Amino acid sequence: MSSSYEFWLTDDSGKKMLLFKNLAYVSYCRTTNGYGTIQLGLPFNDYVKFVPFVFQPDWRIDVFRSPESGLPKRRECSFLLRKFRIYDRTTDSMRMIEFFGRSPIDILRRWSVVSYTISYYKKTDQIDDMMKAIVTQSFITTPMVAPTGELTVEGNVSLGPIVTLSFFGKVVLEILRDLKATSFSLNATDPTSKKIYFDVVEGNTLSNGGFGYLFKTYAGLRGTDRTSNLVFSVENGNIQEPQYYEDYLDQVTEGQVGTTVVDGPDIYLSRWNKIMVYRGITESPNFSTSVDEKTALANKILAEGAKDVSFNATFLNTPGSPVQPRSLYGVDWDLGDLLSVKYAGRAFESEVKIVYVSLEEDGKENVIGMSSIGE
Repeated sequence: MSSSYEFWLTDDSGKKMLLFKNLAYVSYCRTTNGYGTIQLGLPFNDYVKFVPFVFQPDWRIDVFRSPESGLPKRRECSFLLRKFRIYDRTTDSMRMIEFFGRSPIDILRRWSVVSYTISYYKKTDQIDDMMKAIVTQSFITTPMVAPTGELTVEGNVSLGPIVTLSFFGKVVLEILRDLKATSFSLNATDPTSKKIYFDVVEGNTLSNGGFGYLFKTYAGLRGTDRTSNLVFSVENGNIQEPQYYEDYLDQVTEGQVGTTVVDGPDIYLSRWNKIMVYRGITESPNFSTSVDEKTALANKILAEGAKDVSFNATFLNTPGSPVQPRSLYGVDWDLGDLLSVKYAGRAFESEVKIVYVSLEEDGKENVIGMSSIGE
């Protein structure tokens, strides 16, 4: 197995400026929760002779990777640069430059909903469609927020549960995370109600050779269901350091908002497992007294206090052998995928929540996929 990479420095529109060479180190992560990040370092003199000036916020690093010889490189991810430092390496006094960046979901933290038009800050809709309406109103129809054509929004697919939400004055990313959490809490009490994920991914090609971004949602699963393809287990040699646990220490099984009560599925696990948290409707500004909103908040209380059932392991990036199945990252498993796992006499399905990739100066690659049954 021989993976290969390209790391490109681009301008803030994604137009290529420099193919990084002589990298001292690079590490990045992709995740379904929070920010993906990158950290990349190289000799300062090898860098400055090829760029007009050292740094500009929102220059990007565009990552291309092939998982194996003969397979084409895909654009793995891109990162918006927000920080750099220059230092002299203590081992050999080599002057280095180091860059730090975040995944393009960072764009969503850059605007708050402040319109006094009620249709902007209070909505009733399916969660995925509501997310898209909020991003459209905040970044595309609002003048000068996003460069024209460089951020687009996927069309509505209407697969999420219907909720009502008020969000005046909140940062867009915070609103979307609240909506995602609400979808997860509703799924916990009703499995037919789909979880909703969201992301900002590389989108359309621009006329200058750069690329824009696309906001999109995912219903049920961020990646692909691969449970029929491959079993991950210690015996198969494709996971390491597995840990499984169930944690009921701080569980909540009943949420009450005003007079509205919602019971979780574990309330009768024992005669003492009715564990209630109450929240008055006056504790939430601009909160409606509608049953739907109170029920949604009660479900959120249950989700925040849910039992923690988790499986953690290192998923291996391996070409396989006659006695070991192949499990290549980017081919057999990827970020957000649902995998079939067997461990300690248990069989279950687990999502890949985060992927860590690092390259050392000699080109050695390390790939770690982390997974959890719970959220």
